[in-house]
Amino acid sequence: MTRANWMTGLVTAGMIGGLTLGLTLGLTGGLAQAQSPQGAAFHYDGRMEVRPQSGEIAVDWQITAHEDDLDSVTFMLSPAVGVPVIDGADVVSVEASSLDGFSGPIALYTVALAPAGDTPRRIHVAYAGELLPEPLQHEINTVDPHKVELTVDSFWMPFDQRFSSLVTAEIDIAIEGEWAGVATQEIMPVEGGFHLVQSRPSLDISFTLMADYRLTEADGYRIYDLRPGSEADLTALVGALDHCTGYLNTLAASAGPLPQAQITVTRRDAGGYSRGTLIALTDIAGSDPENLIQFICHELSHYWSYGNAMTVENWLNESFADYTAILGMRDRYGEEVFQARLQRYRDQIGEDVLPAIWTPGTTERPPYLVAYRKGPLALARLEAHVGRDRFADFIQACMMAQVRTTPDMLAQLESVAGAEARHWFEAVLAE
Repeated sequence: MTRANWMTGLVTAGMIGGLTLGLTLGLTGGLAQAQSPQGAAFHYDGRMEVRPQSGEIAVDWQITAHEDDLDSVTFMLSPAVGVPVIDGADVVSVEASSLDGFSGPIALYTVALAPAGDTPRRIHVAYAGELLPEPLQHEINTVDPHKVELTVDSFWMPFDQRFSSLVTAEIDIAIEGEWAGVATQEIMPVEGGFHLVQSRPSLDISFTLMADYRLTEADGYRIYDLRPGSEADLTALVGALDHCTGYLNTLAASAGPLPQAQITVTRRDAGGYSRGTLIALTDIAGSDPENLIQFICHELSHYWSYGNAMTVENWLNESFADYTAILGMRDRYGEEVFQARLQRYRDQIGEDVLPAIWTPGTTERPPYLVAYRKGPLALARLEAHVGRDRFADFIQACMMAQVRTTPDMLAQLESVAGAEARHWFEAVLAE
């Protein structure tokens, strides 16, 4: 299917939810068939129209499944977009159901697939409608004349109910007017909208389009201040970004550098998030400088997070990002601030009896206090045990190896610091 006639699928199927894809992007040529990068369960090839004035979206997907042993997949989708068209030569049947989510009902579509053959199996999904007839409580996802911000929280895209499938994507987004765009990885302005590419597997497809913003740009990052009429002083945020990008790039060495970070600052009091180097901040007015340094360093450190976020290995993502951020605080503010932050973590755990961080038999995703408090404290003990220089070498080795599992991490530790350090730390993780 060429980009010039990408709306054909919806048009021939009839109007979906009263909305058809009426814009075409000024691009020609066929789309290359995406090969599955390591860890990607699906590739989403999409065509999307956004109508900010009415809050409507219309989307047409060709979803390629890369798992040969997959018999069926259950997609979660917002019921606000109506009943989707789900078909294709590899689709045997579709069963609809629903479940209750945090913000209301979520539609479920279980798609039975034909047996795998010589070519990847594909699922065609198309739908359209007003995505958010009622605003979400946290206001992260919006489709309005000022901002289009979409993450998995609104289930704007068909999302695998297993919550563990990583996806790649290539999407043409049609939208009228003058907009800027940021995304998890790459988003490029083209005639009539944007072209989004997500070549590094991620849990969802997240992007923000902005009509009203104040831009602050420097080497290594762009800040988009979306607060209406904002003339706020961004000095603290700029300082945090300068310090964290410099510190992390030095720490990562040949595993870096960080790609350019895209930062949005919203009017929200809660609901910040990070998708690689796409970071959405809440209203940072009055933020404590030390906390801001830790937050920015933590979120940027997730560029090197490879563990499955929905499994026991999420402690790798969060504990390593958080302790790296505390190291960034130490580098900026000194030993006293560093020790005070570790003590705060100990106080927050208090007398709570927490499960082990990891053992070979652990199967549960770690709770908050384990991933964000006990894990960083364990890494602090490891640094004290092997020394700062060797610990920095260990972090670099993990970044270079793109460790996804705790055994992989322990193997890197052994290669850098020896078998004794590995066995000692494995015992710490099991406490």
